[in-house]
Amino acid sequence: MDILNKNLILFCSILDFGKGSKLLKLSNELGGKASTIFLGKGTVKNELLNILGIIETRKEIFITLIDEELEDTFYDRITTRFGLDKPHHGIAFSMTVNSLQFNNVKFKSNLGRKDVNNVKHEAIFVIVNKGSMDDVLEAAELAGSTGGTIIHGRGSNPDEKETLFNIHIEPEKEIILILSEIEKTEAIVNSIKEKLNIEEPNTGIIFVMDVSKAVGLYQGKK
Repeated sequence: MDILNKNLILFCSILDFGKGSKLLKLSNELGGKASTIFLGKGTVKNELLNILGIIETRKEIFITLIDEELEDTFYDRITTRFGLDKPHHGIAFSMTVNSLQFNNVKFKSNLGRKDVNNVKHEAIFVIVNKGSMDDVLEAAELAGSTGGTIIHGRGSNPDEKETLFNIHIEPEKEIILILSEIEKTEAIVNSIKEKLNIEEPNTGIIFVMDVSKAVGLYQGKK
């Protein structure tokens, strides 16, 4: 197996339903690798949507691997193409990949990111049993979260398990992604742990990853 020493970035974007295929095409043009689109629902509370009786909106979660030197280009092109610098047009964020095995090639990251001290957000992933989604979001909101995205993963084969970061996702599981300001992360994680008794066997998994860069994040009322 070949081993390549280089820095890889996991680039993620959450857009309204129907835009994922357009982003996939642009990503392929820019050099994205192993791209995947998940279906999801957004849960950020918006006063206009509430007035219209709409609480959840259909989303597509796009994930791709890129070389570190392409990160700024991805942000520039995708922000311009999808208007991510405007409110409620979608978000994008990226995370450093330490190591990865892909197409019989093993990638190993070089030294850590030079801008790690500038990280302002973290990505909280919560994988729980089906039916626990509302409890996760309620607990997160009590600790300062402004919302999250529910990811629905399903393999193309009925007997196939979907995976997220090499974790097998059974059909009866729910995945909740919350982007948190770094100073709120611990409180949000602890609130979810207490609400769902995560430390008990077979109740769920929580993991947190540093976000190296982000655009379009909803900040809530000031």
